[in-house]
Amino acid sequence: MRLVLYNIRYGTGSGWRYHFPFPYSGCLRRTAGRFGAISDYLSKLNPDLVGLVEADSGSYRQYGRSQADALASKIGGEAVFACKYESGSLISRAPLLKRQGNAVVTRLPVVRSGDYSLSKGVKRTLLEVEFQDFTLFLAHLPLGYAARRIQLEEIAQRCTSASKPVVFAGDCNTFRGEGELLPFLRRTGFKNANPGSRPTFPSRIPTLALDFVLYGPGIEMESFDVPAVRLSDHLPLVYDFIVA
Repeated sequence: MRLVLYNIRYGTGSGWRYHFPFPYSGCLRRTAGRFGAISDYLSKLNPDLVGLVEADSGSYRQYGRSQADALASKIGGEAVFACKYESGSLISRAPLLKRQGNAVVTRLPVVRSGDYSLSKGVKRTLLEVEFQDFTLFLAHLPLGYAARRIQLEEIAQRCTSASKPVVFAGDCNTFRGEGELLPFLRRTGFKNANPGSRPTFPSRIPTLALDFVLYGPGIEMESFDVPAVRLSDHLPLVYDFIVA
């Protein structure tokens, strides 16, 4: 099976144009054209699963259409989306922000899905999608180190409690390096699909490994790649695996 993990930045682009005519002004622009290029690229990878980090569920930027649903239609699958902010919070109800989250797009039949609110951080949602033979967890960890550490502890508990083999993927924002993940790996027995920590951010001159695919017992990796694609500020991760 092939999993592609990609922080697509809502399809808002990257580079200096994102900050012209003022810093972060790109986050307010229409995204249909850029997301069209992203979805074309993803479909050519022939994925069974796509973990979309920073996906738009249908704001004005995307003319009211969910990016995850659009990709699902393109590859012939279904989508599961969750707002990344705590349910019921002011930020989760704010215009535009309430449309920002993470999504799993899949050709595989979904047995069950759900999302959990972690205890710390602005971005708190852990998305779970269960399939016949394994479970996928997807998250976008916060910028603060202390909140990341607590979230990783809570995610580890979820992963070890799962009844099936688990893959955990996401933008982990590990600005202090891969060492931030070591307590998680020790507790769960998971392996890092990117043991050499090939950098994934920023896409033009990658220097930081922020995006990870971690897999547990019962999952075997076949191949892993970080393609040099500049459709977002992050690079995608392509992970081929089997359930043993």
